[in-house]
Amino acid sequence: MRSSAQPAPRTRREDRRTPARRPARPAALPNRPVQLPLFGEATPALQAPRLLPGPDAHRLHLLRRLNRFASGRLSDLKLTDNRRTILTVRPADRARLELRIHHSFLEAPEEVLRAVADFVGSKKGSERAREALNLIREHFSRHKSAAGRVRRTVLRPDGAVLDLRELVADLNRRYFEERLAVDVTWGRAACGACRRGRGSSLQLGSYSYEDNLIRVHRVLDDPGVPRYVVEAVVHHELLHADMPPEIRNGRRFFHTPEFRQRERQFRMLGRANAWIQDHLPELLRARRVRKR
Repeated sequence: MRSSAQPAPRTRREDRRTPARRPARPAALPNRPVQLPLFGEATPALQAPRLLPGPDAHRLHLLRRLNRFASGRLSDLKLTDNRRTILTVRPADRARLELRIHHSFLEAPEEVLRAVADFVGSKKGSERAREALNLIREHFSRHKSAAGRVRRTVLRPDGAVLDLRELVADLNRRYFEERLAVDVTWGRAACGACRRGRGSSLQLGSYSYEDNLIRVHRVLDDPGVPRYVVEAVVHHELLHADMPPEIRNGRRFFHTPEFRQRERQFRMLGRANAWIQDHLPELLRARRVRKR
């Protein structure tokens, strides 16, 4: 007779059908500390504070971006608010350089940064340096509103010797079928966009695609400078206005073979280049005198 207090023994068939229960595993412990509630309500875990970039983060980021194109030659970079000098390069030692550059280049695209690296690593006065400088100036002109108050460009085409408007109109009629409409001005006596120590080169003219403006250096506004020399400089800049740069592999090429071919159509080009080379020391001295 079975007692009601004792369970009946299972048969073998019942043991096969009903598996034995395994003891429950303890809940897994969290990998991070859990904040215990003080008053019966769960409190969310505290998140780690976000780290804000330091004051030099943007400067160092620009330095790293530039060194990608400059082969690591830049040892230091300083940001400036100088709207008269866009950038300055100084040697830090025999192999590395220090760069001071306007802060409007912080967000510059790679094309512009490559131009800065080309300017830094090229020979003074070389064609590569001039092409890079044109792109640097174009970027600065386009983004100078981010640098603060924008000053309106004052045109000064009337010189002591030549009226640049008359000269542009004559060249436009002779070489461009009067299809160009550009502004022209003499540059300021003490202006300078980029400096690399004591320069032995001189940029006599420039063209701004953004402003559609030709600037001619003041040292050419002199009775001792032949007219054909000024004409050669202005004709070169008019070609830039008529021929946008070619873009290959993300780089701009201003002085293409077609550009040089059209430049040689100016019949006094060889004579003008020879005069500039022969009188370059005098022009450099005149520039220093005007800057005082």
